[in-house]
Amino acid sequence: MGRNPQVVNGQHVVVLDGLHETEEVLKAVLEPQGCRVNRIRKPQTGNLIAEQDLPSIVVLHDDDLAASSKDQPGWDEIPKVVIGSVKVPSTNQAEPSTRFLVQPFQYAELIDSIESLLNQPRSLQ
Repeated sequence: MGRNPQVVNGQHVVVLDGLHETEEVLKAVLEPQGCRVNRIRKPQTGNLIAEQDLPSIVVLHDDDLAASSKDQPGWDEIPKVVIGSVKVPSTNQAEPSTRFLVQPFQYAELIDSIESLLNQPRSLQ
């Protein structure tokens, strides 16, 4: 896995209700590159993060959380990595800015997915 510090510098990754280990691995790999990593547990409708501090990537550890993340203001346009029991969503409306990983997954796969999304040009930036 090639690392490009200029790509992730200043980016913000949020792990939504994921495992503590996922947060720790992502912090260990991404924070030295200047990328902030936060973990949010038990998402609820409403503002989880101030709009000016929206994440660059959201990592979801459950297929159902993908739908609940859309309840967060401004999050519908944010690229996502969904870690779940199915590789392809039940609908064909998956956006190119969404990656799917099947459990059990390798952390290398997750990091590659996050880095590929951070490398994509974004219209919001």
